[in-house]
Amino acid sequence: MIVSLIIIIITVGASYYAWQNPHFFDKYAFYPAKVWNNKEYIRFFSSSLLHVSGMHLLFNMMTFFFFGPTVEKYFDFYTNGNGGFFLAILYIAGMVVSELGTLFKYKDNRGYSSIGASGSVSAVLFAAIWFNPTSPILVIIFPMPGFAFGAIYLLYTAYAAKNDYTGQINHDAHFYGSVWGILFSILVAPASIGPFFDQLIHFQLF
Repeated sequence: MIVSLIIIIITVGASYYAWQNPHFFDKYAFYPAKVWNNKEYIRFFSSSLLHVSGMHLLFNMMTFFFFGPTVEKYFDFYTNGNGGFFLAILYIAGMVVSELGTLFKYKDNRGYSSIGASGSVSAVLFAAIWFNPTSPILVIIFPMPGFAFGAIYLLYTAYAAKNDYTGQINHDAHFYGSVWGILFSILVAPASIGPFFDQLIHFQLF
C-alpha cells in the first residue's frame, strides 16, 4: 500500500505543478521524435507523471488505487513478501514498455506527443486480472468478469491503435501496457499460471 501511495503522491504533485507551469508539459511530455533523435529518454518516465486534466489524473489514480494494493498482495504471496518491490518495477518498467510502440510508430512525426500514466496503470490492472481473472470489474454500472473485460479491452485497444483512433488517447500505450502487466506477472510468479486457468475452468456466471 505504501508503494501505491508514494506513486500516487508523486504523480499528483507533478501533474499539479505542470498545470501551473505549461512549459513543463512541452519539456517532459513524450515526443517520440525527440526521444528517437535527441535520445531524451527521461521522457519515458516524466510523461507518465503528467496529465492533461483533473479528470484524466483522477481516473488513472483511482484505477491504480483500487488495483495496485491488490497486485502488491499477490506479489507478496508469490515472492515471499517482496510485493512492494515488484509492484514498483511493474509500474516503472511499464512507463517504458507501454510507450515503445508509440516510439516506433511516431518517431518521424515531430508534432505527436502523449502524456499520462495510462500505460503503467493498464499494466497494474491486467496484472490484477491475471491473478484473479474471475473477479468482477465494474464497467460504468455493470459488473463484468475480469477476463471478459480484459479480452474486450485488448481487442478494442488493438483495433483503435491499428486504425489510428488516437484523438487524445494513446491506445498503443494501453495495449502494450496491458500485455506487459500479464507477461511481468508470469515472469515474476510462474506459479500463478495454474491458478489462472483453474479459475477460468471453474468459473460460473450464475
